[in-house]
Amino acid sequence: MTLSATLLIVAQIAVVGAVPVGDTTQAPSVRSPSTVTAPANRSPVAFDASRFDSLTATALRGLFDDALELGLPVRPLVNRALEGAARRIPSERIVRVVREHAAALHQAKRALGERSHEDELEAAAIALRAGLDERAVELMRTSRGRESVVVPLVVLTDLVRRGVPIPNAQDAVAILARTPRSDDVLLGLQATVAKNAQRGPGMALNALDRYVKSTRAMPVLAAPISPDRKPVRPPDP
Repeated sequence: MTLSATLLIVAQIAVVGAVPVGDTTQAPSVRSPSTVTAPANRSPVAFDASRFDSLTATALRGLFDDALELGLPVRPLVNRALEGAARRIPSERIVRVVREHAAALHQAKRALGERSHEDELEAAAIALRAGLDERAVELMRTSRGRESVVVPLVVLTDLVRRGVPIPNAQDAVAILARTPRSDDVLLGLQATVAKNAQRGPGMALNALDRYVKSTRAMPVLAAPISPDRKPVRPPDP
């Protein structure tokens, strides 16, 4: 289950925040599209430099090169740059967001380890930019062992953005991440908190506490709760 295939699917229980739109004052250059070299297990990442003025394109290429030297995935950075261009966000903000996300990916790799795959690093970077720290990311790795930490990180980020205090959110996710069928259990937590968060942060926290208590008291299920459910990716900062 990859982040691009599952976490970008926005379910009805979440509202994706729109990035503010700004007018680009500089005319784009007429450079041809280029590609950024990707790790061996990934296809090259297309970077359409013609979407940016020459100074911005050069700055972005420098950030991509730096990321490659650090062994970071470049695809998330290219995607953010192209998304910003599509929304006509000012060039300086695009460069700033890409730089900040590259720094978050670097932190994520330090917290999750060298062998973490791109989807895990991207989910961790989004969590870090949402206000979580490296210890919270490390806790998710510890809770899951060798299994993917994508779902726990996405759910944790969503809980925090819905007003659940970070300590409560990370403790709840860490506990449930160790349970059998943990992905389904975590998705159930996400849906429950999302529903109750509409009535205020206090109700969201109460719902989280009740869900964790009831889940820990349940016997082990013989089959997944809902094998076709997918995590809802929180809106990017």
